[in-house]
Amino acid sequence: MSYYFFGTADVYVTGKGYIRLRYIKTSPKNIKLTHISGTVPVSGLLGINAGYFDDNSQDVYSICIQNSSTVTSGHTYNGYYNVTSAGTKARGTLVWDDPWRTYRLQTIEAADEVTIGDPDNYWAQGGVNLFLKNDTSWNNLINSPTKGEYISDQSPNTPYNRSALLYGTSLNIYLVISETKCSLDQFRTAIKLGIDTTNGIEGIILDGANATQMNVPDSSYSFMGGTSRKLPAMIQVVNNVPL
Repeated sequence: MSYYFFGTADVYVTGKGYIRLRYIKTSPKNIKLTHISGTVPVSGLLGINAGYFDDNSQDVYSICIQNSSTVTSGHTYNGYYNVTSAGTKARGTLVWDDPWRTYRLQTIEAADEVTIGDPDNYWAQGGVNLFLKNDTSWNNLINSPTKGEYISDQSPNTPYNRSALLYGTSLNIYLVISETKCSLDQFRTAIKLGIDTTNGIEGIILDGANATQMNVPDSSYSFMGGTSRKLPAMIQVVNNVPL
C-alpha cells in the first residue's frame, strides 16, 4: 500500500485562466522537517520546500521544528521563530500533535507558544495563514500587507510560483505547489476550487517564487520555480505509515 498520492489539478480562475496545481497527499505521521542546504530536486527526497529563509546566511525565517528540535542549528534563526523584514511576527503556523491526533493552526511568533500534548511527538511549520474558511480575514490580510502577518514580504500581487501546506478533516495533509505563476489571491482561489472541494481544508502559505520546489522521484517529477535556489529546509515525506 502506498504512503502517498501524487496529484494534479488544472483549475480555471476568473481573471487569470488555468492554474496548474501539483500536490502530494499523505499522513501527517509521514512528515519530516529536513535540513538540506540545497534544492529539493537535487536532494533526491520526496517533498517540497519549507518556509521562508535568507539566501546568504541560510537562516530559517519560519518556525520549523519537530519533536522540540529546530531544523537547523548554529544560525541566528534556525526555525524557532517566524521572522519578517519587520522583525519577528505572529504568523500562521501549522502544528501536528501526534498523541492527540489533531492539527492546530496557530498564529504565533515563536515555538514556545505551540500548544502540544507531547514535546517529543509533534511537528510545527510556519508560514502565512490562508484563511480558506474565512474570506473576511483573508481580505483583511491582503488589504493590510504591512500589518498583522506582514504579508508584503510575499509580494502578494506579483505572479509567482507558490506553495502551501494544507490539512483536511480526513487528517490527510497536502503539500501543494503552483506550476503556474499567480498572485496569492489567485493561488488561494485555485486551492479552494481544485483541492478544497468540500470546504474542509485549511492551511498556510509557504515560500514562493524561485523557492517553490517539489520532487516526486517515483513519478520522475521535479519542479523548481526558476533558478536553482539553495534552501536550508524542506518538508520531506517519509514512509512511516500507509496513506
